[in-house]
Amino acid sequence: MVMLNIQTKISLPTVAILSDDKPKRVGVTVFGFVIVGLSLVSRPAFAEDGLQQIVGSLDFWRFAAISLGLVQFIVIVALAVFAYKKLRQAKKAKALHSGLAEKTEQLSQEHQLLRSLMDNLPHLISFKNKTGEYIEFNSAFEVFSGKTRQQILQHTEYELFQSVEAAGIREQDKLVMSTGRSQHASRWLHDSTGTLRLMRIAKIPLRAQKGKRTGILSISQDITTQHQQENIYKYRNNILEMMAKGAPLQEVLNGLISFTEETFPDLLCSVLLLDKTGKHLYAGAAPSLPDFYNQAVDGIEIGHEVGSCGTAAFTGRPIIVSDISTHPYWAEYKELALRAGLKACWSLPIKNRHREVLGTFALYHREVADPSTAQLELMHANAQLASIAIDADRMDQQLRKLSQAVEYSASFVIITDAELTLEYVNSSVETGTGYSADELLGRKAGFLSCEAEDAGIIRDIWSTVLTGEMWRGERMLQKKNGDRFWVMSSTAPIKNQDGEVTHLVSVSEDITQLKKDQERMELLAFYDPLTGLANRRLFKDRLDQALKKVRRHKNHMALLYLDLDHFKVINDEYGHDAGDILLIEIANRLRHAVRDSDVISRIGGDEFNLILHDLSCEQDAVVVAEKILDLVSQPIDIEVKEVTVSASIGITMTPDDGVDAKELIKNADVAMYQSKQLGRNRCQRYVAPVHK
Repeated sequence: MVMLNIQTKISLPTVAILSDDKPKRVGVTVFGFVIVGLSLVSRPAFAEDGLQQIVGSLDFWRFAAISLGLVQFIVIVALAVFAYKKLRQAKKAKALHSGLAEKTEQLSQEHQLLRSLMDNLPHLISFKNKTGEYIEFNSAFEVFSGKTRQQILQHTEYELFQSVEAAGIREQDKLVMSTGRSQHASRWLHDSTGTLRLMRIAKIPLRAQKGKRTGILSISQDITTQHQQENIYKYRNNILEMMAKGAPLQEVLNGLISFTEETFPDLLCSVLLLDKTGKHLYAGAAPSLPDFYNQAVDGIEIGHEVGSCGTAAFTGRPIIVSDISTHPYWAEYKELALRAGLKACWSLPIKNRHREVLGTFALYHREVADPSTAQLELMHANAQLASIAIDADRMDQQLRKLSQAVEYSASFVIITDAELTLEYVNSSVETGTGYSADELLGRKAGFLSCEAEDAGIIRDIWSTVLTGEMWRGERMLQKKNGDRFWVMSSTAPIKNQDGEVTHLVSVSEDITQLKKDQERMELLAFYDPLTGLANRRLFKDRLDQALKKVRRHKNHMALLYLDLDHFKVINDEYGHDAGDILLIEIANRLRHAVRDSDVISRIGGDEFNLILHDLSCEQDAVVVAEKILDLVSQPIDIEVKEVTVSASIGITMTPDDGVDAKELIKNADVAMYQSKQLGRNRCQRYVAPVHK
């Protein structure tokens, strides 16, 4: 029967319904399954009754219904699987999109952080592509070039810098790209103001993941100030060496001027010397100024409002004139200066160690301008060196007059035999050492040497002169009373006709004061030259140290801001010299008012700052401030008259009124002005403003 045939074992095509195949494959498989089933049912029916019996058979339609139901079930399952997979794919895509968005946001934040870091760095940072076009840079680079961002992006160095400078940059870029290695170089570049700056430039190749060079990273540091300071140091030593060798004053002054004009090409230098009467200035050295100008100022009488130099020599104070055409000191001489192309003049008096004016050192500018810090520092250094050179020159001239027989009469002259036994000493040796000639002659030359002096120096002198050469160097000698002093010595051999060394001649100059002057010049960088107190630079350093100490020990510190009341009135009425005397006396009184561990500084004019360490409360600071007020208000003799001044003091405490230097100084300044508003001659603790 038909039912028996349905149970016949058959082999259906294997179909992976739950596989990754597309739905159409499922439909084809099901269709095949139905055809096979119908063929199995109809096969015995054809054998017995034919097609009519099959169609009329109830089993046939039952099987067909079951088959169609199975097809529907399979299709539904396939669609469900397909929908499930699509849902998983959608979730995965959503997760990927979310991760990509987070990554994009993270990259954006990192880019902003990198941009912020770059823009806050003082160095010039730029990136170029492999064609040499700028693709990124920081704010410092933009400011230096003086161009806008749009003017820099996708442009080359030839559109930002002068052609010669650009060619040097391009050459370094080519070397980086061709070798694939970092390159370092220093070169002069004009900034946006047209000023030449020395830049130390590092070029680093940028690489892709596979190592292919894609561009260049450039980092440039401005080392102009460092370069100038190094040059000043070398030049100072050269000038000192020239003076130690006894170079003529004119040569030393020309050396001062040449170096200054090379360091600052926009400036012209002049040295004027005060004559013996102390009333007229005559030309010392001014090779770059026009001859007609030098001739006009040669022999000019010093006085108030006699240009910058005449006034500086007369008052003994620096005179800074930024605009000759409008300044009253130049009213009678501005036509002369303008004809020479001079529009600004800054002059310093040259003084010796006795504070006597020897002349002036001046810098001229072809444009209206104020001196920079570096230029002022160089002016002071030059004035000090000129002072030493002028003093040395005048001393040398005087000694040459006293004795023509001894060429180096200004120096110690010693002659020994080949065994270093003293045979001759001049009067300078007697005066300098305290020994008489009788006490020295017949002794060995090492008798004057200081015990601290290395014996190797003696051996070096001897080995040098035996070769026929002159030995030069510094030596420390000892006087009869035990005092030690420095000399710059030159020792040369004296030979007979056979070339044998028979005697040694040693010429030495006392450079003790020169060394002291060198130390004093170094101190000028940190101390106020008028009062000897710490200057603004040293004060800030001491304040930073004090704040660190407060944070470490968790104690209190006070900052006092003192301003003299009506100081300008005294200055205007009695002159700046009287004002200087008053400031010096105020500084001395402040020293007596505080402990040695406290810090006193003059930060400018009549303003002083004091740092009081290790305080327990505000009252400690108030007690010191009131003591200062009492001392300051005592009468002061300024030579022309006895005057009385008062002061206004602002007080800030840390950590109550601030934890950093800038905030403390600002609040102390505010408190000082509050004390002035409340009547002056008083101290006032900082009171924070009330914000409505």
